[in-house]
Amino acid sequence: MKPARSVAIAVLLLSVVLFHQRAQAQQRLHYIAADEVIWSYVPQRKDLIGGQPLPRLGRKQLGWTFHKAIYREYSDRYFDQLASVPPLERYRGLLGPAIHAEAGDTVVVVFKNRTRMPVDIAPAGLRSSPKPAAVMPGTTRTFTWSIGANDGPIGHDASSALYMYSSDVAQSADENAGLIGPLIVTRQGAARADGSPNDVDQEVYTLFSAQRESLSALLDVNLHDRSINPRGIRIKADVDTLFDDNTFPTINGYGFGNMPLPVLRVTHRVRWYLLSTSNAYDFHAPMWDGQTVLSQGNRTDSIALTWRHAIVDMVPDDPGVFVLRCTVNVHLMGGMKARYRVLP
Repeated sequence: MKPARSVAIAVLLLSVVLFHQRAQAQQRLHYIAADEVIWSYVPQRKDLIGGQPLPRLGRKQLGWTFHKAIYREYSDRYFDQLASVPPLERYRGLLGPAIHAEAGDTVVVVFKNRTRMPVDIAPAGLRSSPKPAAVMPGTTRTFTWSIGANDGPIGHDASSALYMYSSDVAQSADENAGLIGPLIVTRQGAARADGSPNDVDQEVYTLFSAQRESLSALLDVNLHDRSINPRGIRIKADVDTLFDDNTFPTINGYGFGNMPLPVLRVTHRVRWYLLSTSNAYDFHAPMWDGQTVLSQGNRTDSIALTWRHAIVDMVPDDPGVFVLRCTVNVHLMGGMKARYRVLP
């Protein structure tokens, strides 16, 4: 074969491969708003694991219910109809919607700020156009997140990688208000149509977070609302004390077993995505009663979640109701525990 013809064929084949890759890449569109809600950390008003009353209110504790700001997904650009949340995913609580993409895809987020403060939506570690910047209350802005091939799993990684998105206008204050969510990037060629990894039967999303209401961007709103603060307690933004009466150790915004139960099945491969907020109180040691997980090649029933996020895989082998908890003593005493159910 003549050299010129060989080069031409090679160029043609490369063009076909590149075209195929571009054709496979998708643009994934999401309508997401930052909404203000009234949130109870313990909607059942009792310790559902211990089978006992909640601890007495602390001297400076406003209560168990607060104004929060959370990310919620809508069905279209008018933001008048919430996207449906499957019943088995209602355990997600405060956590924003799970956004999936395959490496090489583009995620387009039409974002509306329905809160009273400037916030945004920013993917940590990924490119955004325009760059994340404050979106004023009542306004809408479209952000495009370009996900390169190297942003997905590489080498011996699992088939999906975990990122988080949050508001970084005043990051700690915004996250303590509730603005945080998961972004999952699946390896090229390993994704289902919705972007989720095709070698996993189920995904579970958990946010281990010591919600510090004294640092929330909505602190003043909560202080001045007598339905939230019936005793008229006055506190200032707590920047010096590690723990105070208005710090709530939670999983997905729930304490003392009040989180709705994720439901798993024996022998199914379950991928757990674990996130954490960024305040100085967030150092966690999640532990699964009754099951083990595979974490970085190690089989264990607990891991260290010391900074931001982690992925573990579980294949449940025993049916029943089990406890997921943070074993850091002060968090466990403060109610950072939930339940999950495994069906036969």
